[in-house]
Amino acid sequence: MTTIMLARRYSLEDAQTIIAKFKKYSFDELHKLFKEGKAPSFDEIEGNTAGSFLALNPKAAWWRKAALVITLAITFANPLARWKGKRFVTPFDEEKKGKGINLFQNRLFPQRFGIDTSIEKSLFDQKPCLAVTYPHFPSSLFGLRDELRRIDDGVLLGQGHHKLPWGKQYSLQGYFVLCAVDRPT
Repeated sequence: MTTIMLARRYSLEDAQTIIAKFKKYSFDELHKLFKEGKAPSFDEIEGNTAGSFLALNPKAAWWRKAALVITLAITFANPLARWKGKRFVTPFDEEKKGKGINLFQNRLFPQRFGIDTSIEKSLFDQKPCLAVTYPHFPSSLFGLRDELRRIDDGVLLGQGHHKLPWGKQYSLQGYFVLCAVDRPT
């Protein structure tokens, strides 16, 4: 007999309440939570998520923070963009890349910046995480990479990493959160 595990999903209102809770956490508290998290399965996050940026890395160099803030403002937070989460479309695991896309509160372009997903070792601690890369993103020259871990049922904490074109190592830029939301009926 096969057992089907249903993943926890939230209404948009409940997701916003969860996101507001995490916005109160310090960078160091988010760091600890990420370390304790586990790599999610596709079933846990399939479909849409609601998301928000949480905290920038206070130890990042000032010029890295400035470059990131400008990139985020232009790409994700401007009035024409307003990033609101991600959609995970196809399954992933350690041997298979999945696909997804970023979601925006924008009538003309509500979905853009496709993503590749796979289970990989984290840059942070070498433990498994869901790695998200942006193969077609305009600033892919800068080596954008997100790493996600499940910190509660239907709740993922993400680290945003970035690498300069001439750099060899990624730098942790900050944290964001995603909540799996109800599928449309």
